[in-house]
Amino acid sequence: MSVIRLLWKQRALVAVLVRRDLDARYRASMLGFMWSLLNPLILLAIYGIVFTTIFQPRFPGGDPYPLFLFCGLLPWLFFSGAILDASVTLIDNGPLLAKVMCPPEIFPAVTTCAHLIHHLFALPVLFAALGVSAFFGWHPFPWTIILIPFAITPWIIATGGIAYAVSALSVHFRDVRDLAGHILNMLFFASPIIYGLEGLDVPQPMQIALRLNPLACLVEVFRDAVFYGRVSPWWQWAVSFGFGMLAWWIGTAIFGRFRETFVEAV
Repeated sequence: MSVIRLLWKQRALVAVLVRRDLDARYRASMLGFMWSLLNPLILLAIYGIVFTTIFQPRFPGGDPYPLFLFCGLLPWLFFSGAILDASVTLIDNGPLLAKVMCPPEIFPAVTTCAHLIHHLFALPVLFAALGVSAFFGWHPFPWTIILIPFAITPWIIATGGIAYAVSALSVHFRDVRDLAGHILNMLFFASPIIYGLEGLDVPQPMQIALRLNPLACLVEVFRDAVFYGRVSPWWQWAVSFGFGMLAWWIGTAIFGRFRETFVEAV
């Protein structure tokens, strides 16, 4: 809880650095922050063309598939993007680490918050896609989208915790960024993002292994709320929040273990 108290105390500095991060991302860009809306819109259009004209996914409950996929991709893009950027955040902000009034806990939080804002900018595209699908009768509008703040919360907690661990380890082990990229690729295909676990035609041991992946519950809780229009079982919510809290506890503990060595290492 000390990390949370520190971040709350330094919330003004966190806000300034988040704004700096967002400005730097779109500096010299003609469209600027409009890319936060255009990127998910273009992504949805590409998946819509590819998976309706070239590939035909075959598993129950995934129609319309582009929308099904988009609902799984949104939280994943937030999660994976924040983790990868966290692996270099302390290194890139090395000069600021030497400042007495700039605690290192701020930087992984800034990275997570910046990616969360990108995720929030993508939600209007999701709402519009759901509205269009409902208007043309392709898919009923899920009024359970009001649960999005609750469904995204375990993603935020887990992402923040893992970002703290990855940022700390990458200062001393520069291979962490490449390793994190490969692990994220593996988790992408091991999580029900491009497929659904219900009715998936795979051997029983594989089915069990996929369900043991804690990210599976996070994906399904979010997708149930924004795509299927239903509330996930209580145990999936419990696993999601439990995994988030465990990731936060382990991540901040690792960060605290290496905290005093950051200035010298970077």
